[in-house]
Amino acid sequence: MRIRPRVLPLAIALSALALTVLRAHAQDTAGDIRWSTCTTDLVEAEWIDALGERLQCGRMRAARDDDDPAMGTIDVGLVRVKAADSPARKGSLFFNFGGPGGNPLDFLPLYDYAWSLADASEPVAGHRRRIADRFDFVAVIPRGLKGGTTYACTPSPAFAAAHDPTVDTDDDAWRGLVEASDAFAKGCADDIQPYVRTLQHVRDMERARVALGEPAMNFLGISYGTWVGAYYAAVFPEHTGRMVLDSSMNFAGTFEDQLDDTPAERHALFVGRALGPAMREPGYGLGSDGDAIMRRLRTMPHRAREAWASRIDDAAQLAAALTLADWLREQGTPDTAPLIERIERHRFSDVPALDDDIRAAAMAFVDRPHPSPADMAVYYGVVCGDTPWRKTDDDLRVVARQIAGTTPEANGDGVVAGLVCRRWSSAPLARPPHDALARATPLLMVQAEFDPATPLAIARKAFAATPGAYMVVAEGMYGHGVFGMTDTPCIENAVGNYLLDGVLPAAHETRCDVATSRSSSHAKTSLRGPDEAAVRAELARRLRLL
Repeated sequence: MRIRPRVLPLAIALSALALTVLRAHAQDTAGDIRWSTCTTDLVEAEWIDALGERLQCGRMRAARDDDDPAMGTIDVGLVRVKAADSPARKGSLFFNFGGPGGNPLDFLPLYDYAWSLADASEPVAGHRRRIADRFDFVAVIPRGLKGGTTYACTPSPAFAAAHDPTVDTDDDAWRGLVEASDAFAKGCADDIQPYVRTLQHVRDMERARVALGEPAMNFLGISYGTWVGAYYAAVFPEHTGRMVLDSSMNFAGTFEDQLDDTPAERHALFVGRALGPAMREPGYGLGSDGDAIMRRLRTMPHRAREAWASRIDDAAQLAAALTLADWLREQGTPDTAPLIERIERHRFSDVPALDDDIRAAAMAFVDRPHPSPADMAVYYGVVCGDTPWRKTDDDLRVVARQIAGTTPEANGDGVVAGLVCRRWSSAPLARPPHDALARATPLLMVQAEFDPATPLAIARKAFAATPGAYMVVAEGMYGHGVFGMTDTPCIENAVGNYLLDGVLPAAHETRCDVATSRSSSHAKTSLRGPDEAAVRAELARRLRLL
């Protein structure tokens, strides 16, 4: 039976039936995985060389629509790094690194490499090494991405060039964005579009689990990967093993809820980490009048505010962005060469350390921006296809104006998503009932106190809605994707003990102070390549861009 949106109002009364339908046939259609050596069109040569024969890429056939086998099949990709210590192997650990639209081919090899550099004898960092030694690292590539059957829809030039609706709020810009969103949504309508959602992805994960002979799904998900993990646990609670959700979305809500809540949390983070410190420290040169600083931020040239405002995470970046905006206004053109020359010779602060920090931030802003590794077609396929979008165009314009006036350090991502998703050709499917999580093993959530992408306050909504869940918070930590990124004992020990031995924290909520990030001493290893600190930094950059 094909799932239709009209079953949603019956979700509470028919939760058991809905769960049965959502689970349809994933086990029955499990097939063989065809493993082979990864090629450089899939994985960067550096990691192929570093990991050698342990790194493999795979493909499996899956039903395009489990509820309608007549729709045919699709190719689903996988990537695996085999356990480093094969005699001590305990099974497979599955990963999803976020997005939506993030490809594990860009992340899994780096994670295994970095964790394999840790010294297993160290009391904190050693957990990572023992996990890499004892588990095959496996990721099912979400449908539509490189590695399997791809789903492509390219935004029109008008959509790609449209101003952020929270920056350019005039009528003509809004009409142009609405038209471009409509054209983009229509251009994405093809026969694969309905089958790139989270439901199909967790069914593919279940196929892979069965094909690999694993008795349970042990899993670590980051960001959108936490949505995936909770979704799997709700659809297949009896097969859920040790599940860690790192830097959680509000998986009890909708994508619209997540994006609606983000600007206010972004503002709180901005005030605490950028505006407040800048007002208190004269060396930043911005003065102590917060209203005046915010006026400067709101009146930045449009392209400057679009490019930089939502990337401001500390006082040095705030000072750099406002200074560059003034220079751009004087310059009259967006050429970066004069800006770079001026950055190199300008004295930003009388305090040498702050001068260095602001200069580095300014250089990072004018450097060529790194594109997001997330695939836009798959991003919208999931965001539009998983949960309903209720706001009208008029409602979305009100939201855009509110953000423009009160939280200019945020952006209009949620507004643009709403415009596109209202026009998406395939309606959202029914979701698994959230109360089905009570039948799964407990979820372990770990979180930084200051997360720029999935804020703690939003993650807490999911925690509060999930009885039996555990949460560990690193106080004072700024970051997204926390396990393995610092040597903070409460995070590393909680995740390591759970994944390795099934031991949960003593309390349902644990907090501890963040430890200063450091690269653990290298153990004896045959791996050749960059050091752990460099790989951590690259992973942090990639996760932040998703």
